[in-house]
Amino acid sequence: MEYKKVLKFLEIVGSIFIILSLVEIAYIILLNFTQFYLDGIFLQLSDFIYTASIIPLSGTFLWLFVNISMFCFLILGIFMYKIASNKTIESSPLAKLLVVIGMVILLGGFIKMEFLVILGKTNITTISGSIAFQSALFDPIITPIIPAIFWIFFISVNCAILITGLAVTAVGIKWTLLHEKIENPA
Repeated sequence: MEYKKVLKFLEIVGSIFIILSLVEIAYIILLNFTQFYLDGIFLQLSDFIYTASIIPLSGTFLWLFVNISMFCFLILGIFMYKIASNKTIESSPLAKLLVVIGMVILLGGFIKMEFLVILGKTNITTISGSIAFQSALFDPIITPIIPAIFWIFFISVNCAILITGLAVTAVGIKWTLLHEKIENPA
């Protein structure tokens, strides 16, 4: 592996993270203004996600954590892009840094996926009964099709983040092993 190729790989991954995070943030903003038809009235998601009478407080916190995680991945993408653009870090520390970045991506991806799964299972309490948040997103009587598409996009992006974390970790481990082989020929 060449140093320039690894830097280019890191720059591409950082760019992808920046683009996907910005699209996710835009979708979250659009999703906040989605109309939900609950108990015969139309409510925007932002209206009932922040009221404890319709969704529990844990659902509100999970929604905030999902939003924060999107910003964290944006910051991580900017960090990776900056490291790749500066080209000041040496080859061996960069290999170890790639392993750490890959593990951070994996850990963050699993945590974000858990937020999405638990938020999807959170019950929305209405007068007529309760329904899971994800079921409400996929019900055409309650919401239009766009929130369901956004929700699938969030889960798909998170799966791509997990796969990217594996790839970055693999490149970092491979490159670290190559450096150790050069430094310690047996």
